[in-house]
Amino acid sequence: MERLKKHPRITVIIILHLVGLIGLSTWLRESLVMLSSINLLITAALLFDELRTREGRYITALVVLFVLGMTVEIVGVQTGFPFGEYSYGTVLGPKVGGVSLIIGVNWFYLVVCAVATVRFFTSNKWLIILLAPAILTGMDVLIEPVAIALDYWQWEAVAVPLSNYIAWFAVSIPMVFIYLALIPNPPSRLPAQVLLVQIVFFAVLNITLP
Repeated sequence: MERLKKHPRITVIIILHLVGLIGLSTWLRESLVMLSSINLLITAALLFDELRTREGRYITALVVLFVLGMTVEIVGVQTGFPFGEYSYGTVLGPKVGGVSLIIGVNWFYLVVCAVATVRFFTSNKWLIILLAPAILTGMDVLIEPVAIALDYWQWEAVAVPLSNYIAWFAVSIPMVFIYLALIPNPPSRLPAQVLLVQIVFFAVLNITLP
């Protein structure tokens, strides 16, 4: 408990995800699912607050990753390329071009967390550019069943197409490259902790959701 008091950001994030986990796994699901975007927004804000303590163009990093994420998603929803045929539900809030705005935040969020996790094991820029997209793709594999069950988005096909995962990896490479160019020394501890929280969160929901 004392350790958590010394690290208020991760404490707030753990509490948010714990409440979400309990709510989404029980009869409170229908009420709490609409708050999913609020949870994500608060967590992303805490990550951004951590990011701004580092050297580099942190505001530019947020804006660029958000715009790139939204752009590729809008193209994806409107054309089916590169991810496949899919559409967003109403759960994640306001949309632009058929894409919930929080999805742009999600791209920023996941890139920051994936890069931080790889940096615990290597500082080699080129390894990070290859391994962080692999983590991002792995997270999407974990998130997809939950997102579909909660109506974050739906696929036209019965199963999530392989093109989705290939596209996630391919799209993530330039995003990671740009992030490292803008933030040469990104934070590691908090984003890596957040990724661990997310892995536990979605792993449990994969088991508990019908």
